[in-house]
Amino acid sequence: MGRQQLGRELSLLAAAMAQGSLSELTRRCGNPTCACASDPARRHGPHLYWKFTSENKAYSIYVPTAYAAAVKRAHAAWVRFLAIGTQLSARNRQALLRQMRRAKPQAPAPRRTRRRPRHD
Repeated sequence: MGRQQLGRELSLLAAAMAQGSLSELTRRCGNPTCACASDPARRHGPHLYWKFTSENKAYSIYVPTAYAAAVKRAHAAWVRFLAIGTQLSARNRQALLRQMRRAKPQAPAPRRTRRRPRHD
């Protein structure tokens, strides 16, 4: 994919992406008479949680079912953004390495030393 095409895709993603990770958890409700208390297969959920860090503070936010699709789309856009950033970074790294190799000063030729005549 060309740099311009990646740039256009980044512009589209910017409007939708949201940093973080998603996890789905099952939970026990705490009611000792509920089936979830004795049978792990009957726990409640799965419930979606959105985890992210903002201003050096970690958050884990419950995502209501009504917002699950929107949060999943925002997360997918974030993942794609990271993939594009990784591609662009690799290209930029290769270009910088080429520039550095071209600009690297050539090692001077080894100095020839004159042999002193031997006086035996």
